[in-house]
Amino acid sequence: MRTLIVSIILIPLIHFSCANRASTPDAVAFSYSIEEIFNPPKRTLDLTEIYTQAIDEFINAAKIHSKIMYDTLYFGKRNYGLKDDFPDIVLPSTIENTHIRLIDPEMGMKWQKERKSLVYINMMGWVEKEKAEFLMVVFSNGAQHQFDYHIHFTYDDALRQYKLDNIQFEDFLNLDGQNPNRIFVFKEGKYLEPK
Repeated sequence: MRTLIVSIILIPLIHFSCANRASTPDAVAFSYSIEEIFNPPKRTLDLTEIYTQAIDEFINAAKIHSKIMYDTLYFGKRNYGLKDDFPDIVLPSTIENTHIRLIDPEMGMKWQKERKSLVYINMMGWVEKEKAEFLMVVFSNGAQHQFDYHIHFTYDDALRQYKLDNIQFEDFLNLDGQNPNRIFVFKEGKYLEPK
């Protein structure tokens, strides 16, 4: 009985392993050991990749929802020993044709007062195996709180990557003592029309 079970498992493995080693240049070779099949490698969290993806989604959402196109974004590299501190990663210098700069929060506030057009973002992230959530708190016009973007991802095991779930937007301008309304900007796989 045990021989039968081993044969059922090994014969297809040997067959597919040999079949995938075709000599044509377009063929892709796949070979997996028994160890890899029964003990697949553990997934590691790539913080650089998911933070870059979140910034990319923020830039697209701002472009589509708020009709804002950025030249340069300054992100505060907060390190206060808190769970939502900015991780020790290196981001690409440009994302979605927008220059990305990591600066100390103190420098960001100082520059905000000197250059009112500078856009400074306090980015907080909570990355887990099954989901990732980000909050982009956007300041401009002399360190005035402009708006927040809440970006939510879920992990897709089949694709082996985080997939955008939804983006929510809160406008902090012209509140007149009211609380901001949180509205969906991206939901169910598509951007929603601004109201």
